[in-house]
Amino acid sequence: MCFLTEDEIELNKKKERYDVLTLFLSFYVHMSFRKLLLFVLVFFIFNSSIIESKIFDVSDYGAYANDHIDDTHAIQAAINAAIYSGLNDTISFGYGTYVLSSSINVTNATNLIITGQGAQQTLLLGINPTTIFIIMSGENITIRSLSIDFDPLPFTGGFAINVTDTYIDLKVQPPHRINPEFQIASLLRFDANEMRIAFGPQTYFFYPSGPMNTSQISTDIIRIYLTSSTEFNVGDGILARYSELHRAIYASTVTDLTIQSINIYTSWFMGIVTNRIIGLNIFNVQIAPPNGRWASTLLDCMNFANGRGYINIYDSRCELTSDDGLNVHEPYVVISDVINSTTVMTQVMNGTDVYFFAGMRVEFSSNSKPFTVYQTATVAEWVPTGPYSRLLTLTVPINVSVGDYVANADPPMLTIRNFTVERNRAHGVLLETRNVDVRNCVFNRTSGPAVLFQPSKFWNEGVAGQNVTLANNLYINCNEGIGRDHGVIAITLQPTQFEPVMKNIRIESSTFYFGNYSRGLLLSRSAANVRIEGNYLATNNSEPLIIICNSRNITASNNTLISNQIGHEQYYAFDTLVSCAKNLSSLIDLPASAFNSSFPPPVIA
Repeated sequence: MCFLTEDEIELNKKKERYDVLTLFLSFYVHMSFRKLLLFVLVFFIFNSSIIESKIFDVSDYGAYANDHIDDTHAIQAAINAAIYSGLNDTISFGYGTYVLSSSINVTNATNLIITGQGAQQTLLLGINPTTIFIIMSGENITIRSLSIDFDPLPFTGGFAINVTDTYIDLKVQPPHRINPEFQIASLLRFDANEMRIAFGPQTYFFYPSGPMNTSQISTDIIRIYLTSSTEFNVGDGILARYSELHRAIYASTVTDLTIQSINIYTSWFMGIVTNRIIGLNIFNVQIAPPNGRWASTLLDCMNFANGRGYINIYDSRCELTSDDGLNVHEPYVVISDVINSTTVMTQVMNGTDVYFFAGMRVEFSSNSKPFTVYQTATVAEWVPTGPYSRLLTLTVPINVSVGDYVANADPPMLTIRNFTVERNRAHGVLLETRNVDVRNCVFNRTSGPAVLFQPSKFWNEGVAGQNVTLANNLYINCNEGIGRDHGVIAITLQPTQFEPVMKNIRIESSTFYFGNYSRGLLLSRSAANVRIEGNYLATNNSEPLIIICNSRNITASNNTLISNQIGHEQYYAFDTLVSCAKNLSSLIDLPASAFNSSFPPPVIA
């Protein structure tokens, strides 16, 4: 998909009008005068619908950049006026910084563009914990060419100068500041030399059962009151995250949403979150902190749930996020009652609503095997009956039981190109969807696996990954921190099942540089048809490259392995979990010859 300049857009409009005029002239000699008048009327109505649009400059409503005055109400007035006009409208910000104290709501908008003058020229600065944009119920909406930041920040950071069982005194390091009015939700050890959330053997952290209070001891020392003892020591770098739940951009129930050329320097919770979006484009979005800050988002960089159609992510970056770089998943709901053979009552779990509609397909799985689909059906009607209950009617009879799970059978196609995730606290990308293509991406020093497929009964998230290509990617020192698992690429379940549910996964033409704590290449739990081909692997430890559990048809060929371990003979091993058994895996074709090629790295660091 390409994006046109304003001159090119205007030229295309003129061409459209010319094409319509040519059509008009071609019919001229064949039409009666009365029909001609009717055609002229239709022509002008159609032509005006093409060209009629309006630019709403926020300054016309009282929002002026760089005046340090709250612009929230003026920007909201401009948004409301554009939505009310119902045309192909543009909200325009000027050069400079706009101050926001609360959210900008974009509701029931159609064909709306919200644009600044560029990511380096227009800044929206939140001065309170809030979501900057809340987009609800719309179609063809674009946000582009601006940046988002917050002051105060949603975290602070510094070095422990006093540690007891009841409190930690933290000497705060600029540009972080002391904000005793906010409670702290968690503490993460931070390596200020590596500029990386804790990795290796020093990965301790603290997630209390409730938020922690603070007090200011001096101009640069904050005391954090603990609810129990921790592993922290004097001298440790600590990232202290506040307990607020907001997003930089949140969108729900929108068709065709584009977020383009946006910088998000920080966010109170997650960066970009969507739910129930049909068609999502993320182009040139950079979520990364300015120099000196120890984090960007408090949790995920991007989190996309309950989508439809497609998700495209191009030329984007997630850096120093405090959880996953990207999370794409479908929520499961549970059957709470069986009304008859075509109607069931469902219950939303974990507060994440679903979006079923007439004509879409859903799939059913049992409580004991939540990711093994035993039946699919088409929705006839889906009716909310309470805050968390829904009446689901199908077009054909079904044979289901109370406690079984229901999920979308056709999750969005996911395409990722030129995407970078580095130095984040958890996984690079957590992909609980199907038809995935990830190419030309960089995963640099992710705490957990760079790529994780993990449908989870605990989180009520799925679906099981299938039809996946991971090609031409670069992996550097990944899987070394808090979220470490057996592989830089991990295919696993919560809980583990005896038969494969994640299928048709290719790992090819990529470069892997393993760190000192990276462990192996691949963890394969309950997977089938996994192909490893044309990769360059550089490791300095002797751990098995591949760990296998309840998997079928795992093959490899034409890979280069560079290792300083003499006789790296253990290319794979079977998992030792209780729910894993060697006889539940078969067709494992991973000979030493599959890793003895000698080509150079296909992707250069």
